[in-house]
Amino acid sequence: MDSPSGKYTIREATTADAAAIRDIYGGGDVQEFTFRLADRSNASGTTHYIAQSEDQVIAAFALTALGRLRPGGKNRLILHEIKIRPNARGTGLTEEIFHWMAESLGVGTDRDLLALTPLGQQPSVFHRFGLSESHQVFRWNALNEGELP
Repeated sequence: MDSPSGKYTIREATTADAAAIRDIYGGGDVQEFTFRLADRSNASGTTHYIAQSEDQVIAAFALTALGRLRPGGKNRLILHEIKIRPNARGTGLTEEIFHWMAESLGVGTDRDLLALTPLGQQPSVFHRFGLSESHQVFRWNALNEGELP
C-alpha cells in the first residue's frame, strides 16, 4: 500500500525481503531472517512491514497487536523493531509510516499505539503526532544456553 504522499510503498514483509532486511540491520544470517518472517507462530500477533522507495527496501518495522481486557478500552498496537537505512533518515519516512498507520490501521482513532524506543530517545515525529510518555518498560533478558543467571 502506498504511503499518503505516494513517495514510499509500505507493505507486509515476505521471505523474499529477508536479504534486504538483513542489509538494513547491518548483518545477520539471511536464513534466520527468512525463517523468522515465515514462522508466524514465532511471533504471534506480530506483523513485519517494509517501506520501499522504488525497488529498494529502505526500512523495516514491526507491529504487534495487543488485546485489551478492560471494558471500553481501544485495542493497542506496539510499534517496534524500527530500522531505517542511514541514507533514508531525515527524508520524512518516519512521518510517512505514521500517516500510513493512521490511514491504513486506524492508529490514533480506532487503535492506541505504544512505541518502543531506546532509552533517552524520543523522535521528533512523536511530538508531531501527539505521542506522550505513558509507560515504563522493563526487560527480562533470556539467557543463552549454558549461561548462568
